[in-house]
Amino acid sequence: MRLELRQEFLSQQVCAEPIQPLVSPAPKSTKGSCAAPTTSEEDIIGQTRQCELLLEGDMLPQVVAIGKVYEETTTLHNVPLSPDVAKVTVERVRVPDARVPLPSDEVTTVVNAFQTSVAWPKHLIRIMPEPLVIISFHYIDFIFIYYI
Repeated sequence: MRLELRQEFLSQQVCAEPIQPLVSPAPKSTKGSCAAPTTSEEDIIGQTRQCELLLEGDMLPQVVAIGKVYEETTTLHNVPLSPDVAKVTVERVRVPDARVPLPSDEVTTVVNAFQTSVAWPKHLIRIMPEPLVIISFHYIDFIFIYYI
């Protein structure tokens, strides 16, 4: 009887499954080779970090976008980057009409940079802390008391 109850209890337990990353398809390019961020093998193995992209404000820097910084990448579209500039991908736009600090022929505002890799001055990039993920599992063992 005890074994049957225990097996029934264990079969009703909800097991946590590994979290699968959400992957959205890359948008169709409307700007030639610059519209979709490229993903290389070095990007996949953890060389990117979430960041806030800032612009100089009157008093304090203003957050104009949220993105991903490629910390160890030294080129952007096969063009070498200077040591004070980093490659970033804009993932969320906060101030669409803000001008990017290093404009190109195709990207002049933050909204133009959406889902695009652009150069951004390192002093205007603020790394965001990694989110904490806490998973806890508890095993409950029932104690059955039999009265005779």
